[in-house]
Amino acid sequence: MVDQVSTRRAMLMGSGASVAAALQSGVADAAVQPAGSAGTGRQVTRLAGRVALVTGATSGMGAVTARALAAAGAKVVFCGRRTDEGHEVEKSIRDAGGEALFVQADVTHEEQVKALLETVASRHGRLDYAFNNVGTSGDQGALHQLSTENFELVMQTNLLGNFLQMKYEIPLMIASGGGSIVGNSSIAGLRYIAKRPHYSAAKHGVIAMYCSAAIEYAKQKVRINVICPGFIKTEKAMRVMGGNEHIFDDRIPMGHIGQSQDVADAVLWLFSEESRYVTGAVIPVDGGQSVL
Repeated sequence: MVDQVSTRRAMLMGSGASVAAALQSGVADAAVQPAGSAGTGRQVTRLAGRVALVTGATSGMGAVTARALAAAGAKVVFCGRRTDEGHEVEKSIRDAGGEALFVQADVTHEEQVKALLETVASRHGRLDYAFNNVGTSGDQGALHQLSTENFELVMQTNLLGNFLQMKYEIPLMIASGGGSIVGNSSIAGLRYIAKRPHYSAAKHGVIAMYCSAAIEYAKQKVRINVICPGFIKTEKAMRVMGGNEHIFDDRIPMGHIGQSQDVADAVLWLFSEESRYVTGAVIPVDGGQSVL
């Protein structure tokens, strides 16, 4: 009996080691280089032949993720409202040896989202991955001080925008044989942020929308998950923090804010085969903030 238990334990430990090795290999493959350097060193091609869409990718988390996907071999289509910045990101990807197309689009306008997905379909004939990254936090203030216009802006961008993106992404993914969608919520979707009741409400709504859709489309091989970034060092965040990236260090268990690369790595994992049994998940990328 002891020998049988020992044998089973050894087998389990061996399996765990194999799984750990496989995951480590996947993480190593998914690792991407800093912005603008994707063409240097070993070119990662684990996503070769796949088509990825990234919204809100003219800067920050979206731009870094678009570069990461291209560095991993994916054909990337990305959008944003700022033309000059979009073409700069597109050029940086192409200069690094990747394939990318920038499309100017505002995801709160249905006709523009429809046209964006028609561009993906006409150019590539399929869609495998989508990182829906568009969002806005709006003005700060007590609820009774917020303008109705600002409330509507936050709801349109975060809720209507995400609804429209999935509305047109999902049929193309189903026609492609399946795919993976990652929505970008926030730590505000897991907790309640003072002075931003509209933002907290919208980001909770994003999680609910994505998890509901995950149930609906699981049998059609479309996996739908959500990430919830905490404080991430982006251009917008640095403006809010007055240029001091350490201002919130004592509020983060890991002691520092995250990088856009941390978000990109999480997204690539959710797109990868390593996460093939993951759908309807809500994953914090926050250095431990959400468990405080």
